[in-house]
Amino acid sequence: MERSKSKFLFDFLPESTFNHSESDLSGMITRLHEDRDDSGNAAADELPDEYIIRRVQRHINRWYNGDQLDFGFETAEVVTPGAANFEVFPRTFKCGNCGTVNQFTPTEIRDFPENNDNVPCERCGNGLSDRDQMRMISYCRCGGIQDIYVPEHCGAGMEYRNPTVRYEDAYWRCTNPGCSYTDRFDGGSVCFNPDCDGTDITTLPHSASSTFYPQTQTLINAHQNLNALQDNEEYQAQIVSDYLLRNTDAGGPSEDELLGAAMELMANGEVTDREDAIELARTRLTADSTEHRKQTKQFLRETFDDIEQLRLSEELFEYLSVINDDYDDADRIETYTFQSLLAEEATESHLSTDELEKYVQLRNEHDFSEVRLIRNFPVTTVTYGYTRGTPIPGGDGDDTKGPRLNSFSSGQWAETQIFARTMDAEAVMVSLDKQAVLEWLATNEVIETAAVDDVDRWFIERLVSPSRFDKLPAEWTPARHAFTLLHTLSHLFIDSIGALSGYGRDSLVEHLLPRTMSFIIYKRPDTNFTLGSIFSLFEERFPEVLNQLEESAFCTYDTICRRDHNGACEDCLFLSNITCANSNNNLSRAPYFGGGFDERAVVGFRGEYNSP
Repeated sequence: MERSKSKFLFDFLPESTFNHSESDLSGMITRLHEDRDDSGNAAADELPDEYIIRRVQRHINRWYNGDQLDFGFETAEVVTPGAANFEVFPRTFKCGNCGTVNQFTPTEIRDFPENNDNVPCERCGNGLSDRDQMRMISYCRCGGIQDIYVPEHCGAGMEYRNPTVRYEDAYWRCTNPGCSYTDRFDGGSVCFNPDCDGTDITTLPHSASSTFYPQTQTLINAHQNLNALQDNEEYQAQIVSDYLLRNTDAGGPSEDELLGAAMELMANGEVTDREDAIELARTRLTADSTEHRKQTKQFLRETFDDIEQLRLSEELFEYLSVINDDYDDADRIETYTFQSLLAEEATESHLSTDELEKYVQLRNEHDFSEVRLIRNFPVTTVTYGYTRGTPIPGGDGDDTKGPRLNSFSSGQWAETQIFARTMDAEAVMVSLDKQAVLEWLATNEVIETAAVDDVDRWFIERLVSPSRFDKLPAEWTPARHAFTLLHTLSHLFIDSIGALSGYGRDSLVEHLLPRTMSFIIYKRPDTNFTLGSIFSLFEERFPEVLNQLEESAFCTYDTICRRDHNGACEDCLFLSNITCANSNNNLSRAPYFGGGFDERAVVGFRGEYNSP
């Protein structure tokens, strides 16, 4: 089956169902094949397999059956899919001639619909077509999926009837002309999976979202050198130290810091030549990186355990990949900030100096330390398993056991497969001014004072990066407030970009870097749309993007949304699971716009207060 190769990471995975694009037939993916180049080399060879497997292992442990899955280095392989096999599914057909519902085995229907003579109706012999396929399936939260149950009576076959659109009103009727037997429709009450002892069977159209949830992770700038990150304390300390120093050269400042300091020197009259200003700024900003890395290593040992330190270094690595050329191994990421466009003499931007100065002023007025436009943003999507019924470990409500996580493999005794592909996207990264965030926290009495010795280190120590399904405790804590502010603002930007660019919500994805108080919004690489639209939007209509943010200050369902849902609901902030990195947890309009948050009134980051 030919499909866009990126689709295999989202829509066409083993055990998922789909509607065939060239017919009315539905099917199920049975196997994905490895993508190889013309020389026979696997596309996954360039991916850091050990790094990916270890990242997956941390997520596997969240599932109740995680210890039953085999994701070891010797038994799991990272594969970039390039082609797929499928079989007809569901295998239930309703004859258009006599109405009898037929069920077939995979062998009986393998060649359908090329030769309709091979699949005649079992009652009248009429050839069945793809339009006769019934689209209902039954699934269990253990991961099992099966055809609906068709009862028997008189040996003449059964007809499915539904006078309304509700399954509750559907029933079976015997097709024997002399029989009036009917039976209530029941898609299936027992799971056929031999490993399942439950009866949690649900009948739905096969295309319903709850029938298949892929479990994915997103990695930024994943390359072979990252395999060394997991156990290398020196490398982890180097990353954290480089973040604190914003290295471009050893011990040097970041591009924005360098350009900003140089412009300040020229504005103060200390230097008139641009190159001399940059060199003087570099001298004043450069620190002793070797000694700083030693101090950072000690700081990490005293502050974090091994796993927390690893997660911190992974997050900061992704941030540095965007702002620091030394962390862009393949030299593929192309980025600009308004500050760099303003300072560069030879610029690709068509914006005038006055326009760029206005953009920088607007950025500062909104307390953003940086707005960075990114071309060729390397996103690695990793899919390591699937669930049915719910995507959340532990299930919903009182269900503490939850769904079973199922892994992928190409056969019963084959290795566990993790599917991964790196694709380039276009993106924008927005960073909040951390000092402004501290002042906002102090204004709302979350912290005592905004005066701290090392702002970056303060956020490293106190902010957390919750997993996709984590809700931060509602206590009055800096992490809860700062992360909710960041996550909410990310959703506001997604809505703003979608409204002005024409992108649908599912076409945009967020990536959160809370310890840096940054978020990245990028276009899903597997969706089709004109490239460059995000880049052009921020370059040409940045004031409109900011104005559009204000449209979300109020919700259609206020005051209920503010009073009962903490200022976040489907109408104002919620996005799809594809788009949201935190499954719509830790959201509220109050931290940004002001209002009631966690049963207290807060002043918004915008300096306003809206009463609930």
